[in-house]
Amino acid sequence: MIQALLYAAVALAGLLAGVAVNVAADAVAGDEEPSWRAATCHKCGARLPAARLLPLVTLAGGRRACPACGARSSLRRPLLSLGVALALPLLLAHLQEMPGSGRLPLAAVFVIDAAVIGVLAFVFAVDLEHRLILDVSIYVPLLALVLVAVVADRKALAAMLFGVIVCGGLFLLLYGLGFLLYHEEALGFGDVKLAALLGVAVGWPAITTALVLGAVAGAAVSLLLLGLGTATRHSFIPFGIFLAAGAMVALLVAPPFW
Repeated sequence: MIQALLYAAVALAGLLAGVAVNVAADAVAGDEEPSWRAATCHKCGARLPAARLLPLVTLAGGRRACPACGARSSLRRPLLSLGVALALPLLLAHLQEMPGSGRLPLAAVFVIDAAVIGVLAFVFAVDLEHRLILDVSIYVPLLALVLVAVVADRKALAAMLFGVIVCGGLFLLLYGLGFLLYHEEALGFGDVKLAALLGVAVGWPAITTALVLGAVAGAAVSLLLLGLGTATRHSFIPFGIFLAAGAMVALLVAPPFW
């Protein structure tokens, strides 16, 4: 009974964390012309009601309708809230079954990885809607994770360093090759910075799992969009969303390095 209540409390915390991530994502103004925030209707620009943030309720199309023009807003909010609410109990179960090095208490590892999942959910939402990866969503958590390692678990710095070398180095190489081959950004530099964050957050060797999952998901979705005719070979598909999703899944299945 106590275990069930613990998982229910964690799921509720995840649901609330998802709402907080949605609020933060809605406040972001992209670099589109004209600039747009997800807190407003993409069609008419009217401000969407606060009820849009209610999880579960807004799964129904009518609940997501703009009060001014009737256009339905994205399913991002309810699905993201549900995703985080599901991810945190799964993370707890995973850590209980597969403990890490023992250098940090399980509760501390859970809090760290749960915070990383929240950051990745924010990156996912903003990159999906604005094709943008904000520096603040990269540098702040990256520096925070390194600081935690320096203070509480210096041995984790090695796993972080190898993760950055493998993931960040790979994407920096791809970024350079894109310039050499196409004389333009075939890959956004935001993806390179996100790769560095993932190297620190997921660490070695779990970063390989994140990379494989992200690459497979990205390739599958791209082929599907091409097959459906909704994208062309020249369409820009934000790869950051697949990197973030792959990293989140890796945190749920791979052994923690802490």
